Amino acid sequence: MIRRLFWVGVGVTITVVAVRQGRRVVARYTPEAVADRASELGRTASRRTGTFLSSFRTEFGAARDAREAELVAALLADGQVHPDEVRAARQGAHGRHAARDASPSSAAATADPEAEIAADEDELGYSF
Repeated sequence: MIRRLFWVGVGVTITVVAVRQGRRVVARYTPEAVADRASELGRTASRRTGTFLSSFRTEFGAARDAREAELVAALLADGQVHPDEVRAARQGAHGRHAARDASPSSAAATADPEAEIAADEDELGYSF
């Protein structure tokens, strides 16, 4: 009799555990729970993406600026004017193309491509 009572107790315990676990699974996969988990996953992905993009933009900008400085230093000859100084001088003279338009040979330079190239090289101080 004790054996039977023991196995009835084991059966009841297993049934109770199975019912509780089953309720948890059902509650986990109800539409409301699924929607809550999906929205949490979306928020997490959004935070991670924002962090990644922010750090990428910062690191990329720093690397780009460093590489630009290396290239400018490698391409400029001794005594050549830095391109930023030439750009600043142009913009200071009433706009982007004011230095070219103000030159006396602008009419001749537009008629002759070789003269235009020579004028640009004289003005910029470097050529590729």
